[in-house]
Amino acid sequence: MVLPTRRLDTCETRLMPALLPLRNHPELIIGRHPSWPPIWVHTRTEPYKELTGEVGVFTGTILYEFAPTRLYVQMEFNGERYLGCLMTQTAVFNRQLHDLLQNHIGLSIKEIGDLDLSHTL
Repeated sequence: MVLPTRRLDTCETRLMPALLPLRNHPELIIGRHPSWPPIWVHTRTEPYKELTGEVGVFTGTILYEFAPTRLYVQMEFNGERYLGCLMTQTAVFNRQLHDLLQNHIGLSIKEIGDLDLSHTL
C-alpha cells in the first residue's frame, strides 16, 4: 500500500507518510461501514439514551476474549457514562488499538479520532 506523503517543512528534503487518523483507519471499516465513531449507549438502564458523534471524554476500553474483533469504548458526556462498540477487521489490530488507547484516557473523543495510527499499517 502506497501512502500519500507530505513535506516536513520547507527546508527538509525527506518526505514522511501522511497521517492516518483513527477515524479513517481501514481496519475500522467493516464492509462499507465505518466503525468510528461508535453509537454511544447510556450505561444505565433507565432512561435509555443514545448519542452519536465524537462527543464526550474517553475513559477506557474493554477487551473481551470471546469477541476478539470488538472493542468496547467507554466515555463520559455531561457527567454520565456511555459505552460504544468498535468493530475491527482483525483480533491483532483490536489488541493493538486497546493497548494504544490506554495511554490516552482523558482525551476528548474527537482527539481520540484524531490520533495518528499510520504506524499500524
